[in-house]
Amino acid sequence: MKYSNILLLGGSGFVGRHLAAELAQRGYRVTLPCRRPHRLQALKVLANINILQANILQPDELGKLCQGHDAVINLVGILNESKKLSFRRMHVEFVQSVVQACQKTGIKRLLHISALGADQATGSSQYLRSKGEGENLIHTFGQNKLHVTSFQPSVIFGEDDSFIRRFGQILKLCDATYTFYFPLACPNSRFSPVYVGDVVRAIANRVDDPGSFSKRYPLCGPETWTLQQIVEMIAKAQGNRCKVIGLPDSLSRLQAMLLQNLPGKLFTLDNYRSLQTPSTCPQGVTHCPTSFSGYLGGLASMHSNRTQYDEYRKNLNL
Repeated sequence: MKYSNILLLGGSGFVGRHLAAELAQRGYRVTLPCRRPHRLQALKVLANINILQANILQPDELGKLCQGHDAVINLVGILNESKKLSFRRMHVEFVQSVVQACQKTGIKRLLHISALGADQATGSSQYLRSKGEGENLIHTFGQNKLHVTSFQPSVIFGEDDSFIRRFGQILKLCDATYTFYFPLACPNSRFSPVYVGDVVRAIANRVDDPGSFSKRYPLCGPETWTLQQIVEMIAKAQGNRCKVIGLPDSLSRLQAMLLQNLPGKLFTLDNYRSLQTPSTCPQGVTHCPTSFSGYLGGLASMHSNRTQYDEYRKNLNL
């Protein structure tokens, strides 16, 4: 069966914008509800994408949005809690609302993004436990009337991602203020970063694939790195002089306790606890092809060329 009309929840985020474009290019008709449509101008020029202003957290509004669609893809998730949004609200209760809306409107296909290490019973953080509970809920309560597939990516990188950009901004600040040292919490945490293009292709490839029904897919890149290695590669790609200093566990925890009380929640105790679980795929899983080091190498080349060009222009003005 061809699932032609897709409701994309959480489509205004980093992965969602890439996925919407991928699906549209494959001929799917994509409805993307969000609170601030003006932020998605680049997607509005693409055929087959309908961007609507809506609040998907309202069950009645979500039910109306589901009407006329034959598939839903849920990308909704948060990395940190706020006064208004908790992990349970976004990762469990909202998922339950999605399942109920699909069942009431006759939607048969549901794809869902979870996370590597998500485990309802043994997750090392509230984030991972809530992600695991939401994923289990979809597979358990959705299996009677829904064809469900879930994906468990490691940290996702690519153009405009929050992962490289966040560390890049910190490193630039470190360099600009002549601090030259970046104290990094949990430096030995392990990741297999996966490229956003590989992630969206994996999802799009399985929309119409009956062989993917009831399955969970871990998504990893071909390389595994420690967090310190990753940050050092980002610094090198930027041409940054800042030296990364890995903190021991006690100081990593203390850093989280201090930073979680600052605006923006740069690092929290729950983030610290999540980092105790390796974000790597089980042995035998087929890895996505794009390497993190190769991607950063391309960024480094761009930075180097820009620096040489700036020097050339400076010399011309002498």
